[in-house]
Amino acid sequence: MSFRLDFVVIEQQQNQSRLALTLHNLSDKPLAQWSLHFTFGRWIDSSSLTHGELEQTGSYNILTSGRKEALKPNGHFYTEFTVGTKPFSLLDDGIIDAFICSGNSTSLINPLPVEITAFGLQHPQLKRHTTALEAAAEINIIPAPQHLKPLGGLFALTPHTAIEIDTPLAEGSSRWISTELENLLNEKVAVHAAGSIHYQYREHLADSAYQLLVEQDDIWLMASTESGFSHATASLLQLLPSQPSHQADMAYHIPMVEICDEPHFAHRGMMLDCARHFHPVERIKFLLDQLARFKFNIFHWHLTDDEGWRIEIDAYPELTQTGAWRGPNELIQPQFTTISQRYGGYYSKQEARDIIRYAADRGIMVIPEIDIPGHSRAAIKSLPALLTDPDDKSIYRSIQGYNDNILSPALEGTYTFIANVLDEICDLFPAPYLHIGADEVPSGVWADSPACRALMEKHGYEDPKELQGHLLRFAEKHLSNKGKRMMGWEEATQGDKVSKDTIIFSWLSEEAGQKCAQAGYDVVMQPAQATYLDLAQGESADEAGVDWAGRLPLEQAYQYQPLAKLPTDDPAHQHVRGIQCALWCELVNSKSRLEYMLYPRLLAIAEVAWTAPENRSWADFSARLNGQFAYLDKVGINYRRCE
Repeated sequence: MSFRLDFVVIEQQQNQSRLALTLHNLSDKPLAQWSLHFTFGRWIDSSSLTHGELEQTGSYNILTSGRKEALKPNGHFYTEFTVGTKPFSLLDDGIIDAFICSGNSTSLINPLPVEITAFGLQHPQLKRHTTALEAAAEINIIPAPQHLKPLGGLFALTPHTAIEIDTPLAEGSSRWISTELENLLNEKVAVHAAGSIHYQYREHLADSAYQLLVEQDDIWLMASTESGFSHATASLLQLLPSQPSHQADMAYHIPMVEICDEPHFAHRGMMLDCARHFHPVERIKFLLDQLARFKFNIFHWHLTDDEGWRIEIDAYPELTQTGAWRGPNELIQPQFTTISQRYGGYYSKQEARDIIRYAADRGIMVIPEIDIPGHSRAAIKSLPALLTDPDDKSIYRSIQGYNDNILSPALEGTYTFIANVLDEICDLFPAPYLHIGADEVPSGVWADSPACRALMEKHGYEDPKELQGHLLRFAEKHLSNKGKRMMGWEEATQGDKVSKDTIIFSWLSEEAGQKCAQAGYDVVMQPAQATYLDLAQGESADEAGVDWAGRLPLEQAYQYQPLAKLPTDDPAHQHVRGIQCALWCELVNSKSRLEYMLYPRLLAIAEVAWTAPENRSWADFSARLNGQFAYLDKVGINYRRCE
């Protein structure tokens, strides 16, 4: 490669680091009128550069030398700068992607690739984190059922195995197991009245509860609800062997067991960020297969953010024509990775319906998230005439480094936009909930806007945060009129304008969720320190991920228990609807990296959400997890090895 960029940590203090960049021209030709384009996840104090000039938008930086002379063959350009953040400890903290343009930098045609090296981040004394597991269990269902009794003996899958259902509530589950068995056996599995796999309605069973009985000649899956049948199906699928028996007359067999089970928490969710990096439909469906297998029942779909708008909206085709794409020559600048080319994608309404149906067959509800009023840069860039106020001179910078990503609560166009988008999303998604984000609105926003000041005076507001509450109250009422219940991150309570009908997702900390629950909000516990699966899984510098909320090894994820510090009779516990984990995807741009960050921690969260604390044991879980690796290998999941 003809160009190399060295990233060096010179000095680190608690809240400030001094760094250096050296650009090497390893070619035999001079580099004239060059600009270095790179992504870096922290805000650079541009005034601290010792050489050159820098422009930064989000993670995207453009560095120029500020000189007329070319970069000589085998020459280099060196500069130092300061960032005012915590010390660097991960390679992923450094320069993620880079390219060079030479000549007319406004065209950004034919970008030149750059090799990136990092120095000063490696910590040889910090070895890769490993997890000791117990020997693999023979029956390894995750999450652990309330009651499981091995009966001895085997049920054999044969060419005559068929499925029988006596209730329409089991139709989705029967389609799911038919697909899985056909993939295993490579032949059709019939559904008819003489089947040996019986789905049977049992009125006495609670919502989401199930019973599973595997006998020598029959399998009985019993429940009173669609969710109960899907959970029974998930347990049955986990009883399937990961490899054939290599016997002439019985290639696959299932151990005879009796299971009685129901979940500890009603909400057992996983959030996937598809705005920062686009994940195609087939990748999402494969993820849904695994979520259902481990008895998650919520797929929280993060569809919009500063870096991308991923869902088709008929009223505003610009949202996907413009907002779904970023790149050097796009209205939305590159971010994170793949920065030298046009990058993006979106889901058509038909694709969204397909995913919703696919998830429903597996007992999973899809809850969309449309992030407002912050994290709205993709929308604002797509619809500037509707969503920008030329008289607003407010100065702010979001935590991600944007100064133009917040909707104005004083613009009529903002409410027109929100109403039209929410109407289409409500019509598209059958879930009775819709998540509106509401997080990370920075200080300084709306402070120098004549229209916002007038709005505050009209309503007697004293704090600009009340403007966020004003906007969110509009969204809440609009959703209520559509028969939907609003969800939001804990910042939705700021400004004290939304009602207790809004469901709060706690992400900043356990204490934030506790505070909201004690205030009377229903909450879903999602504290980053225990549930964010984009956090690095160990201390060594080469661990993939981030560490702003610490590290999250497998064992630590398994030990989480919501509101554990509160007495069991504290009323706040009654407001905890459940647990959710999240995968934010600033650095997750491929199936392999997605799976590496999710597995096996996803299985730990599954058990935390389903199994009551008194029935959980790390030793028992680790044995069952060890037994699950054969399945993960069989389906090609790129999980992080424990040892």
